[in-house]
Amino acid sequence: MSPGRRAIAAIACLCACAAWAVLSTSARGAAPLPPDVAARVGASDVAVDSVARIAAAQQIPPAQARDAAVRDALWAAEARARGLEQEPDVRREISLVLARRMLHRLKEEAANAGPVTDEELRVATERHWLDLDRPEGYRTVHAVVKLPEDAGEATRDRAKAIADAIRTAVLSSREVAQRTEPPRAAGTPQPPPDPAAEAFISAAKGVPAEGFEVVAQALSPVTEAGRVLTPETQQFDPAFSRAAASLVARGDLTAPVTSAFGVHVIMLLERIPAQVVPVEERRGLVHDEVVADRARAAQSRFLEVARREPKIAGAVDALLELVRIEP
Repeated sequence: MSPGRRAIAAIACLCACAAWAVLSTSARGAAPLPPDVAARVGASDVAVDSVARIAAAQQIPPAQARDAAVRDALWAAEARARGLEQEPDVRREISLVLARRMLHRLKEEAANAGPVTDEELRVATERHWLDLDRPEGYRTVHAVVKLPEDAGEATRDRAKAIADAIRTAVLSSREVAQRTEPPRAAGTPQPPPDPAAEAFISAAKGVPAEGFEVVAQALSPVTEAGRVLTPETQQFDPAFSRAAASLVARGDLTAPVTSAFGVHVIMLLERIPAQVVPVEERRGLVHDEVVADRARAAQSRFLEVARREPKIAGAVDALLELVRIEP
């Protein structure tokens, strides 16, 4: 039992004692109330559990919580006697409270549905893979001699020759990489420019393009499988990412690599270590989010059924739109 539930249970016990004390002193001769009822107002019972929740939420003594519940019951009885519950605004407020209670019940049921399953863990991990299951990444700078898809053999050979010339030209940037460290961000979203990347780009742009389009740029880290280490979904060409992952140390260069975009020369700037959270620790980290997912799925199923009933579909959608299930 959670600490919050233990506190409510303890207060409920005190509420029951308080209710018994009231009955034994001020209600002698009246029919005894059931043990789960703290007070009775007309035909309405004030449950011990309700009083306990009021006491826990407002941090007040059980007797004070019971009195507050009795006052609310009295006002509610008078409101019903005057027909106030039939007024449109009141009916909407009542419906809204019931909708919120329904969503609260869905979340309770979701929490009681058992531990996070392997499939739920897989889905949550995929959603937060950068934090929970990130493979090793490779931050690089490259120059690519772009090729059209229909380029002939002669055109491809010329592009390869330019890429060879670029590789020769950027050897000096390898020396810059070997004597410097990868820059680190100091309280800014992006790290400062990497001197090795700047040297590489400058040298690559100095090679005559001979009519080809040549692009030289630093790139975001990428995994061997081609997935870019950014929150946005991005994928690099497999040939490029495999070549990048073959590099070992800062400053290492590939031979010209052909991808769907052209012929690349790639230099490694930094290897980003993998970050893999152990499975059971991961299961605990995603628990609240999984419970919220379960509750949202239950809400969707409920709405799907409700929309088949024309008399209530609009009201259900309008009310549940006002409340949200959050982790």
